[in-house]
Amino acid sequence: MQVKTWLQRLTDESNLWFSAVKAEDEGDFVTAASNYVEDASQCLGRNLVRAALSCTCAANCLAKLGATAQARTLHSLAAKIYIENSDVAMSESIREAMWSMQEAAENFTLAGDYKEADAVRGRYFALASRTNPFARPSISKAEEGTPVAELLVSNGKQVRLPQGLAEQIDRLIESHRKLSVQSGDAFDPGYVMRSIDSSGGSKLNEKSIAS
Repeated sequence: MQVKTWLQRLTDESNLWFSAVKAEDEGDFVTAASNYVEDASQCLGRNLVRAALSCTCAANCLAKLGATAQARTLHSLAAKIYIENSDVAMSESIREAMWSMQEAAENFTLAGDYKEADAVRGRYFALASRTNPFARPSISKAEEGTPVAELLVSNGKQVRLPQGLAEQIDRLIESHRKLSVQSGDAFDPGYVMRSIDSSGGSKLNEKSIAS
């Protein structure tokens, strides 16, 4: 049996990501959104960054269709997945954890969830100040008047999507809910704060602080 190279897998038209990007480039935003949502569904639980990115790309396609309410829903879901990735990455790479928080804050802003966005920023600043007291914040406060956020939040416009796509989105949200319930253990930011002392010592994996 012939084994596909990474390039063959990337450009294989059966690859959902490739198909989604191709459809988006061709202006077929319904097909692109559908493929992105399906890709996100398949990546849940095994590749959180890819799942979140697919949610964001699907949201962008929905916004182009005028389905702003649905786009906001997927941006909110992407933010939650990025937070989950931050929690998972915390024991291995503080850098990835903080990057995931940045992405989560941005997606919460695009979803119009400014309170959640600011909460993530607060968590980001707290962690940044403990790991590097001299670092300048690289994540800004949520602004309701930003052009993209304003576009998505303005009227929460509800456009009727094809039934198949709407059902896909519902299944994705439900799958994420079930996985979140199964995971059980909630992230305790206090644990991370307690694990990093002012002298740089940590109970966490050494790679977590160095990376």
